[in-house]
Amino acid sequence: MKFKKVCTRDGRLIRLFRVMWIRGTVGDGKGFSCRFSVAVFPKVFGWEHRPNEWMLLFCGVRLHFQRSFGGFHV
Repeated sequence: MKFKKVCTRDGRLIRLFRVMWIRGTVGDGKGFSCRFSVAVFPKVFGWEHRPNEWMLLFCGVRLHFQRSFGGFHV
């Protein structure tokens, strides 16, 4: 598991940190790489869900989870 303090600004989004981890062996069809990030965004509520990822925005805090089966999150 890796923890990375990001603290960057991209437009109105301020990224704070992200956590990355691996389950199994990535690339063999059984393992996957995951990333969870926390950011601040000037919006009250939002929700997005796609295959292998979701994003929840509540009271200006954005929680974002992604899963990758074909490669590593860097």
